[in-house]
Amino acid sequence: MQVQPWLVVALTGALAGAGAAADTGGREATVEVLSKRTLMSAAASPVVGSGFVSGGELLDAQGARVGDGFSHCGVVAVSVAVPPAVTTHCTSVFRLGDGELHLSGRRHYRSIAAGFDDTAVAVTGGTGAYANARGEGRAVRAGSGAEVGYRFTFTLVTD
Repeated sequence: MQVQPWLVVALTGALAGAGAAADTGGREATVEVLSKRTLMSAAASPVVGSGFVSGGELLDAQGARVGDGFSHCGVVAVSVAVPPAVTTHCTSVFRLGDGELHLSGRRHYRSIAAGFDDTAVAVTGGTGAYANARGEGRAVRAGSGAEVGYRFTFTLVTD
């Protein structure tokens, strides 16, 4: 298994929520997380139908550990380019001090080593403070050079 740098996290939002969502009567909140990859088990040239795991520690803005996060991804398409571009479907769990956020989404990697392109992610639920959470998020590239990192911004609605 190949291990690479991954997940530094700054939790800047809280589930406490700011206002009522118009269509559900629920509470809406924004959670923002920064990540830096530390674990990647994918082969350099994965095949359709294979899977891999990525993840690492979650930290706050000051570098203190606040949890961990892992994704399991299934490969759904591989290009003939060198290195191959890879499309996956991933489910993820971000475990924080007050519960877990459960996520699902599609990722497109120009190469496994370079990380995935900016993408949308669905919040499918969670535990603890996030037990009734639903919503969506966006992962935007935040790393530089060979470092792979992302800014995850989630808009959560809870009952």
